[in-house]
Amino acid sequence: MMTAIVVLFAAWLGWRHFHRPASTSLVVFTPRKRWALTLAQPMVDATGMTGFFDPDTTHFTDEAKSTLRAQLLHQIGFRSNATDAEVSAHLNSTLERQWFRVDLHDLNASDDPRAAMAFACVRSAFFVRCAMLMGWIDTECGWRIMLLNAQRAQDCFNDWEDFGQAFMQGRAQWVAAFRADSLGKTFNEANLSQLLMPGSGAWAGVAWQGLPAFSPVAQ
Repeated sequence: MMTAIVVLFAAWLGWRHFHRPASTSLVVFTPRKRWALTLAQPMVDATGMTGFFDPDTTHFTDEAKSTLRAQLLHQIGFRSNATDAEVSAHLNSTLERQWFRVDLHDLNASDDPRAAMAFACVRSAFFVRCAMLMGWIDTECGWRIMLLNAQRAQDCFNDWEDFGQAFMQGRAQWVAAFRADSLGKTFNEANLSQLLMPGSGAWAGVAWQGLPAFSPVAQ
């Protein structure tokens, strides 16, 4: 009985974090940073996470860290029993030099590379933001990676629909090969249509090529 109570309490804490009221802060990310974060929308929707797009969200709660930790470490192939100091040292010494290899370094011969790229772009945007909120990587380093990831997406795809179709295929081929995506969920035509819905879709109101995502001199 006590075990069941503990499990239910932990689930409640996680629910409280992912479904807390939206922030009313007037502080917003710059357009380039917001664009880079918007790539991760399918995974934000999958987790029900709030605060992802809020500059006032600077760290996860302890409960959220406990919930997300193992899945985030699995994404980068790092051992789950590593300390936060070990994870931070690893990421700060390697991620900026190797970020572009995440989810792409061990593809199957049958994988469509363009679809794999879209899948990697979504997961990279989500992972890097989460790594920043976990306190694993330096904030400036994290934004450089996310903006480079966003520029990669802009350069490789024509628009949000093209990107979304490729992501749909990329996730399908990923899980079909028994590769884990525990923080994601099925993404289909209905999900894509919702993101592209004029007036309400998270992707519909963001110009694909409105601004170069990465610029060394721009915010």
